[in-house]
Amino acid sequence: MSNKKLILGIAAGVAALAVTGIILKRKGKLDGLSDKASRFGNDMKDRFNNIKESAKHKFDEVVTKGGDIADNIKQSQQGKTTAATSTGSTSNSGATGSKGTINPATA
Repeated sequence: MSNKKLILGIAAGVAALAVTGIILKRKGKLDGLSDKASRFGNDMKDRFNNIKESAKHKFDEVVTKGGDIADNIKQSQQGKTTAATSTGSTSNSGATGSKGTINPATA
């Protein structure tokens, strides 16, 4: 008996969907549905591409700024090393470590 109720329930659902489809078709509600879906899909694609391009642009900016910062640090480290060796100082005054390298924390 449960199989009979299941079949009747499925049939009632199909009939309700068919009636709803017919009513919507007669009122013209389904006429522009595919066009609206297509426009929505294109809008979403455009938004995604805009976000992607913006992210690429920001990434390139960050990489460029990071490279500039790294170059500045490298130049300042080289300048400190050159200054320490050009004075001819061989004493360990706290600015250099035990191996003669510059310690930025004490310089």
